[in-house]
Amino acid sequence: MTGTGAASADCFPAALAALRSALADVANGDVRAIKELYSHSHEATSFYGWGGYEKGWEAVSRRWDWAAEQFKGGTVSHENITTVLGDPIALVTDIETFEVAMTPGAPPARWTNRVTHVFRFEEGGWRLLHRHANRLEGRYDPANRLQAAGAAPRD
Repeated sequence: MTGTGAASADCFPAALAALRSALADVANGDVRAIKELYSHSHEATSFYGWGGYEKGWEAVSRRWDWAAEQFKGGTVSHENITTVLGDPIALVTDIETFEVAMTPGAPPARWTNRVTHVFRFEEGGWRLLHRHANRLEGRYDPANRLQAAGAAPRD
């Protein structure tokens, strides 16, 4: 599955805009657009900020359905760190900030993720192949943090 070089590069900005719009919908409990954008292949994967991982379209799809149940309305913003466009793979790294109510009528919770999205050009368009998100934290000394968490030191 290879892209068509310039043609695939030309349509990538629209795919990135579709991702941003779809994630805004996710913040409001609507996952239809993100599921449409995602690759429906057995190679699709997700590592969400809520732990665990999914491999294959069926598992990824179920996890998006679960996500829809969590979010009751809000916003998401993105600060792009880097975009690397290849053929047939592209990757985008962002700082992503959600402000979303987690229960109806509740004030919004706010959190920031560092996120990587991997796209693949397939069937004439860019499809999201992988999402990896985890909380953005300040830098820390790993040895001290592991010891504080009760992990045994290793050689």
